[in-house]
Amino acid sequence: MKPDAAQEPPQKSPLILVAAAVEPEARPDVADALEARAWVCRALERAGWAAEAWDITPSLLASPEGVSGHLEKKRASCVFNLFEGFGNDSGAEHRFRSLLEKAGTPCTGNSAAVLETCLCKDAVSSLLRGKGIPVPEGKTLLPGDSLSLLNDLPLPLFLKPLREDGSVGIDGNSLVTDRDDLPLRVGEKLKFFPGGIRAEEFLPGMEYSVSCIGNGPYIVPAVSVIDYGKWNAGRPFLDYGSKWDPDSPLYSLTPEPAEGTLKERAVQLASEAGKTLGCRGYFRTDLREKDGTLYVIDINPNPDMGSGGGFLRQCREGGMEKEDVAARIVKLAIENGRGGKEQW
Repeated sequence: MKPDAAQEPPQKSPLILVAAAVEPEARPDVADALEARAWVCRALERAGWAAEAWDITPSLLASPEGVSGHLEKKRASCVFNLFEGFGNDSGAEHRFRSLLEKAGTPCTGNSAAVLETCLCKDAVSSLLRGKGIPVPEGKTLLPGDSLSLLNDLPLPLFLKPLREDGSVGIDGNSLVTDRDDLPLRVGEKLKFFPGGIRAEEFLPGMEYSVSCIGNGPYIVPAVSVIDYGKWNAGRPFLDYGSKWDPDSPLYSLTPEPAEGTLKERAVQLASEAGKTLGCRGYFRTDLREKDGTLYVIDINPNPDMGSGGGFLRQCREGGMEKEDVAARIVKLAIENGRGGKEQW
């Protein structure tokens, strides 16, 4: 006889592991992922999933068996990936994702290959330029390289680490307006970032930011713009402090919703850049303007999901609540894991 429905055991909710870095002395940009993890867990549980925090520590990542063993034990339906590497090891981001891919567990966001490519600024520049997408003129410098490599680049120049994200290494010494300052500025940057730096033509116009969601084609909740001419903040670019230090004069700067033809062009370029790099799930594209032309300056394939971050702000401006954003991202990951194809 069939038991009464009220006596049947309840169905278990699919488990989502929410991964984020945990280390003893985390930089603010790394620690911010823990705040994001808290709201993501709550959002997923409200959407009907079981959500469980997963601490990714340096010792765990050093043991691939530990990662695969945890996945096998938990049998999660998906990993919500908020792991952006460690303070002294940005490359850990794509290595962790690679372990998830080897285990066959669906994972939110971009693949290990995309994460690794986007971490290297000259690789991104080369790929985009090859598809006709405007990028700033630039050169890569490694320790021991001659500064004569920069002779063909127009001033001012902007210096940034070759393999970092989250505005790490961007500060008041990043903008160079006098060639006589190059030996000191370049030397300082290479001292802290021996893996290389990227020197690019600085674009003086407005800065646009485009958040994209989807496996292709992408939806764009909103586009933001910063007109530095309206702000008396001392420098015409966002540095590390502007995002992570409340005492920074740029910390209170709030981008405005973009409008007009440049907004539409920003959306077009962001979509083309994402398609070129193979982005899936979600990502953010930053662009700057010069003489009416937009140039892609950065692709963030694993953007900050903190409540105060630009990605969620644009989602809110587009009418998307963060709970809906989290659920959509998980569904995209599961679709991707099942072999979902782009519909370009």
